[in-house]
Amino acid sequence: MSNPRPRGLPKYLHVADYLRAQIDDGTYLPGERLPTEPELMDTFPYDRATIRRGLAVLRNEGLITSEQGRGVFVRDATKTRYDLMSMLITDPSHPAKPDAAYHQPPRGPDDGISVEHSYEVIAAGEKLGEAFDLDPRSELLSTTYTFFISGDTAEYRTTAYIPYPLVIDTPLATPTDDWPQPPIKDMLATVGIKVTTVAMDIESRMPTPQETFDLQIPDGTPVLSDRRRFLADDRVVCITDSVGVADRIIYGLDLKLQ
Repeated sequence: MSNPRPRGLPKYLHVADYLRAQIDDGTYLPGERLPTEPELMDTFPYDRATIRRGLAVLRNEGLITSEQGRGVFVRDATKTRYDLMSMLITDPSHPAKPDAAYHQPPRGPDDGISVEHSYEVIAAGEKLGEAFDLDPRSELLSTTYTFFISGDTAEYRTTAYIPYPLVIDTPLATPTDDWPQPPIKDMLATVGIKVTTVAMDIESRMPTPQETFDLQIPDGTPVLSDRRRFLADDRVVCITDSVGVADRIIYGLDLKLQ
């Protein structure tokens, strides 16, 4: 073969490095199938176990994905840039601000992205009760939006929690699936609540098993999660928890300096 193994490099890493380089240089584009295991065994003088171990490295890096009965494919890790300033002053699912350096997927059902929507009234529980400074038995309105790209690939999920007594018997008590939704601060204003502060924390972490299943996250791929707290003076009136696949998301901040 034209890419001999460097001295001391384990065989399985030789396989991984060779295929990674071909993905990086565009030999294999997102969505394209990699050679089969027998084809790779013809390319490398290695056994099937070594080939599989090399592929596992790329799978754990989030570069490839396996489809039962179809083969191994280069994973599409198209990135979306979310402008932090827009997110803070508007809505956790506010359309991403375009950036010339990155492709921005369309942000509406007419443009190739689908949105799943659900809501329910839940008990706050210990953690959310503490975050809202409420009794754990207090009721919260929980509304979740999940965004899908490429048909069935989930990119991002956001859940908003609002104390139910604040919105009961108002239109906000039955969220619609219309998209895009108005900013949270504007929706709360319709029931007489003026948001004065938005606080945001961003965390990089490994996904929970449920997030791995729901967002179809490849092994070894972290997520970016953020929590926003919307306050009316000193009272927390809404909390949003959002999570997205880390290699699909860029958080950016543009500041105009005086």
